[in-house]
Amino acid sequence: MDKPIEDLEFEVERLTVFSELSSDWFWEQDADFRFNQFSGQNLKRLYGIDNELMGNRRWELDIVAVPPSDIDEHIRCCKKHEKFTDFQYQIRDENNDIQYVSVSGVPYFNDNGAFAGYRGVGSNITQLYEAQLALEKAKKYCKQIVDRSPIASFSIDENHNVTHWNRSCELLSGLSESDMVGTTAWRGFYSNPRPVLADLILDNVFENTLKDHYGKSVRRSSVAPGAYEVEDYFPNLLGGCWLLFTAVALYDDHGKVIGAVEILQDISCQKEQEKKILHQANFDYLTGLPNRFLSLDRLKLLLEEAERSKNKVAVFFLDLDEFKKVNDNLGHVVGDELLVKCADRLKSIMRRSDILGRLGGDEFVILVKDFKTISDVQVLATKILKSFRKVFYLGERSLMLTASIGISVYPEDGNSPTDLLRNADVAMYHSKKEGRNFSNFFSPEMNLGSSRRLLIEEQLHGVIGRGELTLNFQPVVNLEKNEIIGAEALLRWNHPQLGAISPEEFISIAEQTGLIIPIGYFVLSEALRVQRELCQIKGESFNMAINISPIQFRDEKIISKIKQALEESNVPSNDFTIEVTEGVMLKETSKICSYLDELSDYGIGLSMDDFGTGW
Repeated sequence: MDKPIEDLEFEVERLTVFSELSSDWFWEQDADFRFNQFSGQNLKRLYGIDNELMGNRRWELDIVAVPPSDIDEHIRCCKKHEKFTDFQYQIRDENNDIQYVSVSGVPYFNDNGAFAGYRGVGSNITQLYEAQLALEKAKKYCKQIVDRSPIASFSIDENHNVTHWNRSCELLSGLSESDMVGTTAWRGFYSNPRPVLADLILDNVFENTLKDHYGKSVRRSSVAPGAYEVEDYFPNLLGGCWLLFTAVALYDDHGKVIGAVEILQDISCQKEQEKKILHQANFDYLTGLPNRFLSLDRLKLLLEEAERSKNKVAVFFLDLDEFKKVNDNLGHVVGDELLVKCADRLKSIMRRSDILGRLGGDEFVILVKDFKTISDVQVLATKILKSFRKVFYLGERSLMLTASIGISVYPEDGNSPTDLLRNADVAMYHSKKEGRNFSNFFSPEMNLGSSRRLLIEEQLHGVIGRGELTLNFQPVVNLEKNEIIGAEALLRWNHPQLGAISPEEFISIAEQTGLIIPIGYFVLSEALRVQRELCQIKGESFNMAINISPIQFRDEKIISKIKQALEESNVPSNDFTIEVTEGVMLKETSKICSYLDELSDYGIGLSMDDFGTGW
């Protein structure tokens, strides 16, 4: 009999130690719900001394139930002698700090079955409660960030049902969160059932399957690993808009997919800007025609098609004759208006299948396909030239304008867009040489002249430094005295490989490239050097004449340089003559007139060269 008592005492002692060391505490109430027994040190940390609780009912203590309405439910439960769990309330500890407590209890009965009171356990859940409050606060904060974000977003669970639909998504789709939560997301964006990007990401579909739904616009996103993004147009949203939507899967702590989130950004303005930039990059801003880049690209497509079908393609290179005069005399505003009129006139006489483009300036290109014979191409060229003989009306102005056309044909004149355009350009310049207002088909012989021109232009650079330019002198004779009284300096070019090159061939190129200005000063310096030597030999005055190109008058320092050269060579100004062509006089400006007046006032002789030749 002693052994069971010892065992019982041991168990009591052990349970007492456990209860004292436990962070929870144990309590007991009598049949009147008054505390009569406590154990556990943690209770003393809350109340100071547990004796103050003895004889008191729980709801008579200075406690606040969480939530407050639960105190009535707790009293009801106790009076009905029911088990209760996790009744929570707050109290103030011995330091007057708020602590949160959770208690659970079960009724117990005496041997007669009468209610004897409650026994239960209590826990200090302050840290847990505060953590829960912080978590709820963080969740509300995060929810506000998502809900108030200007970027639309929604999430779905593993069953493809919407779990969140923020305010921006409501404005975008016209459907509220209450309408969408628990349903499938397609209703917010499409007229008929189909998976949204988040659905496909949730199902972990292959990239090829994504492209089946969205085409080439689908791509991997840098937002997160496994994220994809797509650009698509939605005609039913906001009256039609472009959206960039990105979706990524959601995972639990074990790496299991539990849903997906999708964000949607309205990129309509960006798309509109891209459209404008693309149009600016491919179309002429003035006429709205394809520019050089797009014209060559379309020519490339035409050539590929012609190669497959064994057909021909004609390339027209059209240049407006002396259009520069319009800009110079009437201004660029009128010039631009005239270019638009020209484009409209060209469009009015072309077939629907023909392509018209503007290469720049006053140059146009016309791409012609599906013609039966070359004569059909010639008919179109004649029709274009004839149309330009009609007056262009610009407000109160009536202008006449002609055009020169060069034509190349695939495959005879080239197999690439650049070759065909270049050869058509060569043919166009041939039309210019014939007097303008002509059309010419390209021929290989034309390229020979073009190639030589490019070669001469290339060799003109550095020609002075290489010592290839010389002066010949045509004497001026006094017939009465039968003596030479002067000379005209004539420029000659002897190239080591090309031989003697005629001035008629290289002077115009030098003028077009601006090289005539340094070459002109070379002539001036060399002519004065020879004149000085001849004066010393003859022992008397000797007149020297040189030609001045109209281009040289563009140099504002020309007068000062002529005066300086005369002074350095010690040649009297009245022994020096400058010859100008009648073209200078016909195109005279106040600036050129002032130059000529200043030269004349300085004593330099002036004469007109090549009078009556048109130069």
